[in-house]
Amino acid sequence: MTSMRKQIAHVPFLLLLLAGGATVAWAHHSQSQFEPEKTVVIQGTLTRLSWRNPHTLFLIQARPASSTDAEQEWTVEGPSPAQLTRAGWGSTVSKIGDKVMFNGRPRRDGKPELLLLSVTLSDGKTFNFSPD
Repeated sequence: MTSMRKQIAHVPFLLLLLAGGATVAWAHHSQSQFEPEKTVVIQGTLTRLSWRNPHTLFLIQARPASSTDAEQEWTVEGPSPAQLTRAGWGSTVSKIGDKVMFNGRPRRDGKPELLLLSVTLSDGKTFNFSPD
C-alpha cells in the first residue's frame, strides 16, 4: 500500500511536467509576431542560408520591392528543410550571392523579418509555401 501511495503521489508532478512541455511546444510554433493580413515583397542578394530544423532561415541584403529606401539585412523564416525539398527547392538550388525575391508576412514591430510565403529565384522559378 505504501508503494502505491508513492506512485500516486508522483502523478500530479508528472502531469505538470507534461503540461509544461506542451506549452513550450505550442509557443515554439506561434507566428503571432507576424502580420496575418499583410504581405511584403523584398528582392536582393542572399547573404546567409541555414537549412536546419525546425525552420530554415535566409538572410538577404534587400529592400521592399516597392521602396527606394536603402538596402538592409532581412531575415526570412521558412518552413522545415523537408517541406522546401518536397516543394522542389532543395539545399543545393540556391547559394550565397544569388538574387532572389521573397514574399512574406512582415513582423508587427517593424523589424526587417518575414515569414516566408513564396520565393522567386533568379531563373524565374517560384515556390509557394503556406506557414499555417
